[in-house]
Amino acid sequence: MTDPSADSGAHGRPTSYLHRACLNCRRRKIRCDGERPICRRCRLQPPRSLTPCKYSHAPVGGASSPQLQEMVEAMQNRIHELELLTGQDPSQVFLTEPYSTRLQPVETESDNWDNRVPFFGTPSPIEEPAELTGTLMDIFFHHFSRHQFFFLDPTQFEQSATSRPDLLPRSLLNAVALWANRVSANPITIADSTYSEDELLARTLYHVAREITSLEASPQRMLHMIQAEVLLSFYYLDSGRLLEGNYHRAGATSLAFSAGLHQLGSSAQGRHAPSMFLETRIPAQMDTVSKREMIDCFWSVVILNNYCVAVSDVPSSIPRDAQISTPWPTHLPNITSPLPFIDGNEVAGHSPLTLLAKASMQLGHAIGVSARNPGPTQTSEFWAIDSGLENFRSHLPSIDIAAPTDQVSLVTHALVNAAILRLHSPRDGAYAGAQAKCLTAASCVAGRLLDARLSEWEHADPILGTLLAAVADVLIANIPHAPQAAADLHTVLSAMRTLARRSPLIQKYLVATERRYTSAQQSLDLSLFRDLFQN
Repeated sequence: MTDPSADSGAHGRPTSYLHRACLNCRRRKIRCDGERPICRRCRLQPPRSLTPCKYSHAPVGGASSPQLQEMVEAMQNRIHELELLTGQDPSQVFLTEPYSTRLQPVETESDNWDNRVPFFGTPSPIEEPAELTGTLMDIFFHHFSRHQFFFLDPTQFEQSATSRPDLLPRSLLNAVALWANRVSANPITIADSTYSEDELLARTLYHVAREITSLEASPQRMLHMIQAEVLLSFYYLDSGRLLEGNYHRAGATSLAFSAGLHQLGSSAQGRHAPSMFLETRIPAQMDTVSKREMIDCFWSVVILNNYCVAVSDVPSSIPRDAQISTPWPTHLPNITSPLPFIDGNEVAGHSPLTLLAKASMQLGHAIGVSARNPGPTQTSEFWAIDSGLENFRSHLPSIDIAAPTDQVSLVTHALVNAAILRLHSPRDGAYAGAQAKCLTAASCVAGRLLDARLSEWEHADPILGTLLAAVADVLIANIPHAPQAAADLHTVLSAMRTLARRSPLIQKYLVATERRYTSAQQSLDLSLFRDLFQN
């Protein structure tokens, strides 16, 4: 009979599990996958580190890594060389330098982490071909050249990335590589090495954590840091990892407001804006490109903040009493004088990015009002937002399927109608017209989906998962009462199935929505069966 203590620990856990965990995970008392040289916990969870993990035991089963096997073979070869040598003075063979100049110690992946990719890590003495970064930039800008979450000037950024990448923050370069890897058809290959998303994500997190603590008092450096945080937050949002997405969203928002980017149109421009990390002076006189970058930076942060509020139902990182004077965004190089910020529902003359920013703010306001007034009583603030939403929706331009901004237009329409749904969401004692307003808003979104050629989209904005799921819930609830609801629901679910192949977050919402739809169908069938039986 075997001794149970030989196969398990004090609590019945196999001793192999204890041997597998690294010392850091054992100290924190969390599960460890034992991956070498760095386990997943230490790479991806705070406090993150790219330092190789330390283990108190060898791998279970005595298995050795390829690097260790190569080192053993090298030592055996050296011993064989020494045995064949004749006339060698043994006093000239030193234990501290047992290898000849031809043999070099085997370098592990962790020892060379920053040098594996010269473009993204520490500059390497081996110069990479110029087309390497050019290809990567082509992949990235094919998706992000006019994206609401990339606000840097594409031409200047690409020139800097290809000619002097050492002058750009590594966090930003790695965030670009992370997104290029996600939106490309195949994983990116650099210096004959293929990098997984986990590796690129770990590199981005590693550099963000270190560079943000030593941020220079330079407006351009500050913009680069915010851009890295925005891309990282948007990556987590698209992946459905909302906690991490909100963390980096809060970081980007804090940097933007601390630097005074919300007051670029006021007399406050040019003053010092102290923060925990930096003291940045926004120049009183800026060239057109720098001014547009700062304006679009601020509104990218605002849109991202409202996305996260809508998806996670968390409080906004933007103070309610924030005094905003920054002109509206453009993302259009031919506009040299952006429209001044006026808080209202005007539509005429505004760029697609401005309409998207306004729509996201409308949704954020609706969520805030609903949270502050959970009861059936409608306040004056409630009716003011309702009136503004109706006016804004009625003046939005129709979706132009031939224009490259048709996805932005669809998201704008969906944001406004989702704000109406949230404002008039069913509650105890809701007024009589609430259900009709919600059904009209849901049908409006379904109609816009019919106008959009979703199958031609290469990528999908993940916020559509949240918005279309809310629309689908309203239609599901109204199927027994409204004949058109079933057809509209079919349109919405078909759109979600098409877009789910392009966004993990939309896929998650699709699965949950179809589950609710199936449950509602079963309940409806049971109700009809009971009515038939009783009759």
